[in-house]
Amino acid sequence: MAAVTGERPAGRWSRWAGLLVVVLAAVSFGSVVVSAFLPSAAERELAEFRPTEQRPDPSTAIAGVVLEPVPAHEHDVPGAEPEFAATRPPTSGSHGTTAARCDGTTHPGPLPPAEAVRALEQGAVWVTYDPALLPPDVVRQLGARVTDGDDLLMSPVPDLAVPLSMQSWGHRLVLDTPADPRFEQFVVALAGNPYLAPERGTGCTPD
Repeated sequence: MAAVTGERPAGRWSRWAGLLVVVLAAVSFGSVVVSAFLPSAAERELAEFRPTEQRPDPSTAIAGVVLEPVPAHEHDVPGAEPEFAATRPPTSGSHGTTAARCDGTTHPGPLPPAEAVRALEQGAVWVTYDPALLPPDVVRQLGARVTDGDDLLMSPVPDLAVPLSMQSWGHRLVLDTPADPRFEQFVVALAGNPYLAPERGTGCTPD
């Protein structure tokens, strides 16, 4: 008589359990890989503000953007100065031959308006702030964002009277905080925009 060992023959589940675990692991890994390459909802929304030949100025869909007329102006004239009001950084105007550095540059002090305007003409977005109205920790965060991008420059404007004002060639947007979604929308729509900047591609670093 055969001895009874107490062991039960492998059932259908135990035969396939290992394979099922492998399959589930592969599916899970595949989901992670796919999600890593899919744009987030925020990225998809920002993509709507990228300029195209068919839609050269998507900033017109951003609430609060002001399109300012570009006056007749002296171009590349040494010593030329755009009109400038303390509470209204220029978005165009006369300027000289030197552009403020704008390849993701934070300037610690106020900029000569003519140098900033020259940078705008080359496709930059100029981020200005009132140091009396924007907290120092927010200024540091804002600086980190600017240095992480191209065609951006940042400088303080004392007595600006608003926390934050963004300028590109012929465009302005006033905000209370860089956390406002319109900050990134403005950058995506206008920084390096090849359809609006008169001298896009000539470079932002000083001559």
